[in-house]
Amino acid sequence: MNLPNETANQHYISQVEQRLNALNPNASLANRRIYSFSLADRETHALTLDSSQGTLIAKTLVLRDLFSFDVLEDKTRFNFESRFQQYEADMEGNTLSFLRKLDEGSGDINEELLQIFISKFMNFLRNPYSITKILNNIGSVLNFHPTDPAVLAEYNAVLTGIKPQQAYLCSQLGISPEQYRMWLAALFMMFLRPAPTEPNMMESLVKGIFEAPSGLPMVCVYRYTGEHSDKRCLLSDRGHCTPLPHPHAAFGFNLTATSFIYYMFASVDELALPYTPRPDVLELFKKQAKNVTVIPYVNDLEALKRYNQHVIYQCHHAVYSSSRFIYGAIQA
Repeated sequence: MNLPNETANQHYISQVEQRLNALNPNASLANRRIYSFSLADRETHALTLDSSQGTLIAKTLVLRDLFSFDVLEDKTRFNFESRFQQYEADMEGNTLSFLRKLDEGSGDINEELLQIFISKFMNFLRNPYSITKILNNIGSVLNFHPTDPAVLAEYNAVLTGIKPQQAYLCSQLGISPEQYRMWLAALFMMFLRPAPTEPNMMESLVKGIFEAPSGLPMVCVYRYTGEHSDKRCLLSDRGHCTPLPHPHAAFGFNLTATSFIYYMFASVDELALPYTPRPDVLELFKKQAKNVTVIPYVNDLEALKRYNQHVIYQCHHAVYSSSRFIYGAIQA
């Protein structure tokens, strides 16, 4: 996989996503900032603004050597930064293209929807505040290991490499060294491609969610404009929220400062239908290619309130925005 990268300060929510929520979007990349809010009370959705000046995006949602699995004496680092950057490079383009096509009424949006979800799902996998949950969801990937000798050597480096940051990070995150190593190993396996032109495990997993035979994929997109263009959609330090209770598969993501998206994956086998479809009809449905149903909403303030409150309630300790005033929150 060839994973040397000199980056030491490693973002777990990309700068690209933060810049789509920048308080000064016209500033140079190095000077863009975002407002950070600390969680004051989860139950009442209360927040405290950390700084009236905002914080530099380059220094926000970042931990030193979080994804470094081998740091050598000459400071050479091996980490996953180059893998993350492959997805981050197209994130802004896919997001803005998707929103533009919605405005134009274009139905040719499936590729953007898929790529946005893959990038956002990557954020879930690499989020340090969800390591236990991540291992519960994808830990079974560790039952496998690479067969190519060179790749196997890299995988073993993930497990046994020098990690001077490990003790500090484990203390900060409340995890064990074993959990930290297993998480890094799981990330390695999720980015592994069986062949150069084949999807990696993460992409295959997402593709399987979208194309499940019994699946009913649906997307709801919420945007705020005109008289409500001052309303802002929060960005979570976990990168996502879950709008529906277990066992429903649903994910909420920030798209831009004024838009968010829900991906929902229902199953025809679990729907409480008023009638029982004939078995042959169900089988025909399962054999068909699945089209994602997209429902756009504009200026739905009740939905924004629910979304922001979900983000606040489910965040680890902080949320982010391009505005100092958060719709649906109590602010100290």
